[in-house]
Amino acid sequence: MLSDKEKERYSRQVLIPGWNQEKLKQANVLVVGLGGLGSASALYLAAAGIGRLHLCDGDRVELSDLNRQMLYSESSLGLLKVEEASRRIGALNPSVAIVRHNAYLDSRNAAEIIAGCQVIVDGLDSLEPRFILNQESVLRGIPYVYGAVQGWQGYAGFFHPPQTACLACLLRPGAFKPDRVPVWGVTPGAIGLIQAGEVVKWALGQNPSLQGRLLIYDGASLSFEIISVEKDPACPVCSRA
Repeated sequence: MLSDKEKERYSRQVLIPGWNQEKLKQANVLVVGLGGLGSASALYLAAAGIGRLHLCDGDRVELSDLNRQMLYSESSLGLLKVEEASRRIGALNPSVAIVRHNAYLDSRNAAEIIAGCQVIVDGLDSLEPRFILNQESVLRGIPYVYGAVQGWQGYAGFFHPPQTACLACLLRPGAFKPDRVPVWGVTPGAIGLIQAGEVVKWALGQNPSLQGRLLIYDGASLSFEIISVEKDPACPVCSRA
């Protein structure tokens, strides 16, 4: 049941046809990585009224983060991202339950962090933990919402095997791994909000627009392209599921 305060808070979005705020309140979402992508998606998922947000990151806030990570400010420098993100999100919407994981996700802790979550949002900036998330998503049968950025370009997809391909059908371990990815604020902001929107559609029981598809965003030309991601019958992850 929604409280009177919640009814007032969400009074504008419940006017949207097909909206069901109760479904959002029951959703249990994991955001892994609280940088540019995760900051945007976590903030807007909380604003939308997702009932429980699991936040995972082992990093601390650095000055070079502040061009794109809008959960933080100069007063956050040196502090744990997961603690600062929880504080900001809690101030925005106290009705959202927040579960904090002050850790870098790896093969040793992934199962514990993901346990009980219904959907995974990828806010990471490296491939190795992405493949771990993808594998866990396939094993558990829960959606994995991919996001990545580089410079002016961003990518987003919604993978939910066996209905769709998985990330490993699209990418393989050993792909290009730059030491430092060029990025500015609008690119991860745009992709993070698209990821949040796909999660909300899924939580409402609607079909996410990017299910089994990859969105390619080019901010320099302000262009969007969406391509289908086909299942790879030789995929080392989802073909064995």
